[in-house]
Amino acid sequence: MEFILGCNYWASNAGADMWRDFDIECIDKDVKILSENGVKYMRVFPNWRDFQPVEPLLGGRGAMLGYTIKEQPIPDNPYYLDNDMLDEFSQFLDVCKKYDIKVIVGLITGWMSGRLFVPPALYGQDVVASLTAQYFEQLFIKGFIERFRDRNEIYAWDLGNECNVTGSAKNRWETASWVAMIANAIKAADSSRPVISGLSGLSLPDKADNKWTIPDHSLYIDMLTTHPYPFWGQFTAIDQTLSLRTTMHATAQNKLYAEIGGKPCLAEEIGTMGPSVCSEERAADFLRINLFSLWANGASGVMWWCAHEQDELESNPYSYQMVERELGMLYNDHSPKPVLTQMKSFASWLNKLDFELPEAQTDAVCVLTRTQNQWGVAYMTHVLAGMAGLNCRFAYGDDKLPNSDLYIMPSIKSIQIMPKKRFDELLQRVSLGADLYISVDNSILSGFEGLTGLKVIDSYVCNESLTAVLNGKTIKFSRPRTVMTEPTTATVLAYDSKNIPFISVNRYGKGRVFYVGAPIEWNLVEKHNAFEGNTYAVYSELFADHIRRHPIEFSNKDIIATYHPTADGVFVVALNHYGEEKDFSVELKEGYSLSEIYYGSMGKIKPYDACVFKIVKK
Repeated sequence: MEFILGCNYWASNAGADMWRDFDIECIDKDVKILSENGVKYMRVFPNWRDFQPVEPLLGGRGAMLGYTIKEQPIPDNPYYLDNDMLDEFSQFLDVCKKYDIKVIVGLITGWMSGRLFVPPALYGQDVVASLTAQYFEQLFIKGFIERFRDRNEIYAWDLGNECNVTGSAKNRWETASWVAMIANAIKAADSSRPVISGLSGLSLPDKADNKWTIPDHSLYIDMLTTHPYPFWGQFTAIDQTLSLRTTMHATAQNKLYAEIGGKPCLAEEIGTMGPSVCSEERAADFLRINLFSLWANGASGVMWWCAHEQDELESNPYSYQMVERELGMLYNDHSPKPVLTQMKSFASWLNKLDFELPEAQTDAVCVLTRTQNQWGVAYMTHVLAGMAGLNCRFAYGDDKLPNSDLYIMPSIKSIQIMPKKRFDELLQRVSLGADLYISVDNSILSGFEGLTGLKVIDSYVCNESLTAVLNGKTIKFSRPRTVMTEPTTATVLAYDSKNIPFISVNRYGKGRVFYVGAPIEWNLVEKHNAFEGNTYAVYSELFADHIRRHPIEFSNKDIIATYHPTADGVFVVALNHYGEEKDFSVELKEGYSLSEIYYGSMGKIKPYDACVFKIVKK
């Protein structure tokens, strides 16, 4: 499948008012320049307010007589769509065809850049939960798709822009029903194209207030989406825009959605939020490392927010939303910013490749569990695993787990961890030879001694900051609850500074159970420069047997790599997430030799850059 490269588009002359202030010559100029600079896809938005300007028709004392648009006695479009707007969209598609641009259409665009754009008939209504809103949403979808489903320029239908911001449905059952309704309406009108989410901010379903969930969403759509901005992302802006934490954010979130949801996932909006946050040059570095990382980790593509500057616009929301004004890939004079130059460079390189990158090899399954902050724990685990030389995939403990030789259960919390049936299945796999890692927050783990080989003497709640030494590396950590233990069948690998077993390993059947007596992953979520310490060494030391299975060993442990096996060898994508050039050499395992270098050079990787090469079996 082609890696989607592009941006989110509003016309440079009008932003969200582009259909009201339609200028086909301006659009032609915009799209031409974008296409010349590597943009192959654009996500576009038929503003709901403009395309379905339905109004209530009222009688005496506000009695409801029906609905109308443009004061028409009988609407000339049965779907209450504005025919002039539909004609404009057709002209827009003609321009996209001229420059060979594919479009993703965000159908229910009622939220944009800090403002609701809903038809007058729906003012004051929750447009997710309201039955009246649902009626008009379905009419919009049917009428719009029937008009444009024969246009080859349209790649996919998107539910709409961040529709989880348009309303505040009471619970996940309402939101799941809304997603099902919209997705099924799209598929009923056109089953030939993928249905893309258009939403971000999804979660796992274990908490009552988690209304928009990955599993519910995945039932009805064909491609999930993330909008991973460092400025807005939870636990991301703690470090600089070009930090390890921040440059691994998009990949971690994309993998979480795809692997929990079982559907492909597109980084549909990404950006650094303008020159008040970081320089344009650093934004380009940020895009480059994310392009390579997302490509290597199986993302469906990357789309920047957005095409153009909007700082000269006077309309709402630009009149009051300063954050929306300087996010483009082009300056106001239509010259490319460094981010667009970077996208052009990556697109040019990708076009020359004579292979499609196979799926990355997975070394471990990260099992996310109930009651913890799954995103924070998953995010930190992803970074630590990458630093240690592992590529882990995500799974939810309530679901049937993928087969693996290594399971990581990070920072388990509280008394509801996972269903007994799933835990028993996991332990059965360990007894047959898999390794299991568990780090603990304030939690209850039944069968503790038999599993860990540690006997609990006592425990107490007290937030403590401690240290431990593992193979010469000092690990700093904190824990909200201390469990005082002594080994029975376990081997203690590190004691903490209170002389309590901190890291241990225990035989469990043919497998092993590694125990860490603190939530070392959760410790990092809100800690500035958290990855400058040795926490990753817990993974690199405990999982050394699994890491050694890779066909390559890098001399520089700062290199984060993915391995992509083929019939005759392995593609390797080596990434430098740091601001300094990294020297490295590779030691190939017996039976392999270097075949070809596709990007970069062996021996050095520039800051926020990559080396892509292949090794083959002799």
